[in-house]
Amino acid sequence: MAAPPFEILGIDHLLLHVRGMEESERFYRDVLGCAVKNRMPQYAMLELSAGVTLVDTADPKGSWALEGTQPGRNLDHFALATSPWDKAPMLDWLAAHEIAIEEQRSDGDELSFYVRDPSGNLVELLRRA
Repeated sequence: MAAPPFEILGIDHLLLHVRGMEESERFYRDVLGCAVKNRMPQYAMLELSAGVTLVDTADPKGSWALEGTQPGRNLDHFALATSPWDKAPMLDWLAAHEIAIEEQRSDGDELSFYVRDPSGNLVELLRRA
């Protein structure tokens, strides 16, 4: 079997569902020592160091993260940082393995494909510039 058109560099982040951003931020920042990297209030999200991203599902702007989830689950997805890849070969690779892309996002030079593993876990393949 041929090798994939990318290399996994490691976990980029875990997206956790939280209820109440202020309390969660205090815990991760003040107790665990994570630094705030990016605030995304339009999505009720907060990016922290250590590869942790929080989404406040109690905030209407964060309700998107609950779509399609089962009660009691608080991990939305995990993102794998990859080596650079070209879009067409990546699409061909995933199609050859009968892997459907559930969502595609791009932001500047970043490109993400969201796919599901055989157990239904959502995996983001993240190409950063």
